[in-house]
Amino acid sequence: MLHRRLDRREPVERGRVLDEDALLQALEQRGIVRRLAEPNLTALSGDTASFLAGGEFPIPVASNLGSVSVEFKKYGVGLAFTPTVLGDGVINLKIEPEVSQIDPTTTVTIGSITIPALIVRRANTTVELRDGQSFAIAGLLQAINTADQRQLPWLADVPILGALARSASYQKKETDLVIIVTPRLVRPARPGDVLRTPLDGTRPANDPEFFLLGQAEMTAPMDRRLKGRSDGSAPPIGHILDVPKGVTYVSK
Repeated sequence: MLHRRLDRREPVERGRVLDEDALLQALEQRGIVRRLAEPNLTALSGDTASFLAGGEFPIPVASNLGSVSVEFKKYGVGLAFTPTVLGDGVINLKIEPEVSQIDPTTTVTIGSITIPALIVRRANTTVELRDGQSFAIAGLLQAINTADQRQLPWLADVPILGALARSASYQKKETDLVIIVTPRLVRPARPGDVLRTPLDGTRPANDPEFFLLGQAEMTAPMDRRLKGRSDGSAPPIGHILDVPKGVTYVSK
């Protein structure tokens, strides 16, 4: 199991700094990795926050009065963490990742109801990080081996000669789940501070952009390419809070 603390200031080569986001993007472009979820969670010091990317399946539960109730069991990729802010900006972080999936090969039958089992991979660790440092935990491995055999009816059962009428293929699939956690110390905004939103870098597309280009939203780089702006400038995009004097914007 890999436990690695990634510091954005950690030197990898002379004059270079490790950036896990750029590394993940490069691996995604090669098709080596795939991001399952990218949640942003907020928790008070000492409280626990969690998320689940998966689902729930029903399980019948018998009660004392002979009736049957239904409970739901969660499965998927889940993560729970408990941060505790220490002195000098150090964050004590308890991380509990869990990966589970339904196992149709192992079932329990109660009456006429069949309940599947779960394949669970779980870890529990505690680290201390500073604001902006990242921690990667890996080792939640999964290996699936499948064998596919094809044969001609009756002819494949003939001794010795039947081997010529059969073909077998084997497939081995191994995956490793890596969870990267980056804690941040969040402070409340002061009255009057301008808060950034995901809409600040986009604007709704007009009719030609929507019907001809198939874009529902336009970003600043896309707008510069369309209008041929080589100086890097771009028209206002997003929410305009203060319009300079003497400048008039016309919305189309």
